[in-house]
Amino acid sequence: MRRRGLSVGAFKKGPDYIDAGWLGLAAGQCFNLDTYLFPPETLISSFLFRSQGKDMAVVEGNRGLFDGVDAAGSYSTAELAKLLEAPILLILDCTKMTRTAAALVLGARALDEHLNLGGVILNRVGGTRHESVVRRSIEQATSVPVLGSIHKLALDNFPQRHLGLLPYQEHPGAVEFVEHAAQVIQQSVEIDEVVSIARKAKEMGRSIDAAPFSAARSCRVRIGIVRDSAFQFYYPENLEALEALGAELVYLSALQPSPLPDVDCLYIGGGFPETHAERLAENEVFRRSLRDAVNGGLPVYAECGGLMYLSRSLVIDDNAYPMAGVFSVDTVLQRSPQGLGYIRVEVTAENPFFPVGAELTGHEFHYSSIAMPEQLGDYFAFKVLRGHGADGRNDGICRNNALGTYLHIHALGTPQWAFSLVRKAAQFRSDPTRHVGEMSQANVR
Repeated sequence: MRRRGLSVGAFKKGPDYIDAGWLGLAAGQCFNLDTYLFPPETLISSFLFRSQGKDMAVVEGNRGLFDGVDAAGSYSTAELAKLLEAPILLILDCTKMTRTAAALVLGARALDEHLNLGGVILNRVGGTRHESVVRRSIEQATSVPVLGSIHKLALDNFPQRHLGLLPYQEHPGAVEFVEHAAQVIQQSVEIDEVVSIARKAKEMGRSIDAAPFSAARSCRVRIGIVRDSAFQFYYPENLEALEALGAELVYLSALQPSPLPDVDCLYIGGGFPETHAERLAENEVFRRSLRDAVNGGLPVYAECGGLMYLSRSLVIDDNAYPMAGVFSVDTVLQRSPQGLGYIRVEVTAENPFFPVGAELTGHEFHYSSIAMPEQLGDYFAFKVLRGHGADGRNDGICRNNALGTYLHIHALGTPQWAFSLVRKAAQFRSDPTRHVGEMSQANVR
């Protein structure tokens, strides 16, 4: 679409960082839409605001079209499509399949008559004859047009690992791959028909609201963001929410041998510390400065990979790599997922960011588990109501003003999160005894 001069708003359905990153690389930026995490009005407002000024919007679904959290398909891609009144392009994996593809299209159309099934794209087609048989089967049995056919691709330059696709930040030829993918689509899909279907989408009949985060700037604080190839999972809206409240974001790396800069709060997102364990362990300068800052009262909010980094060590195949040592627990990389899906917790103990009694909803996806010492110097602040968390019952490890959790929060679904970080940063900034560090070569925006 961009090759044709069109401005595209890209969206990813569900809680996802890696797919959204690739979509953002192709479209300029990508935002998440999640009917489980966001109230419907919030989701629609965000979609309309992010789509204004664009020629079209593309939303990538997740899982199967009707797959949700229950037998009714609640919070599925189909439900999101109906909420946005958007036509659907159904992608069919045609591996070892011919006329059964027609049955799948008929079933998708019949299961929910309110869906606008605009067309089908055949994927992983075995060859020209295979394509011809599948295409004729669908077009003879249904009124849904086949808009493209993509043959099986080797994708040797598109490696995957335990959390799915390799993040684009770690792919040395990411831009080249996106260009190759665009070429494949251009040769395999009837782009004019896709654009025509998009332009037939119904008017949503709603006005475009203000920016999702338009709060008056409350104060000027400096919040450090650990963002490098080891820690890369940040929703754009989370960073926007902090800036809207007056935070100056200071981007830094846990892989560079520099001490922590002078910040009022630190946010460490998720990522892949396990693939960078040796480099993180070798960077004793940053690890020591972070540990000293936490002992001095610096507020730190760490999600998933950030929690792993704040642990005493990261154990991979019986090799223990020293981490920041903020928490007196070890994290162990397992061979199967320990927590996967939506998670909901109740705040049951005092902590730096959330009031006791609050319920928080987010998602988790981690292969690591927590190895608890006999004498735990830290404590859990959350009780798990849904999901796994740290041990199936608890989550939210605390020490001083540092909180580590497997819960990934989206600022649109939990707006108090950004206020809490900025408020805590302001408190720390006004502390006359505070001392974090001197400004290094961090990138300040």
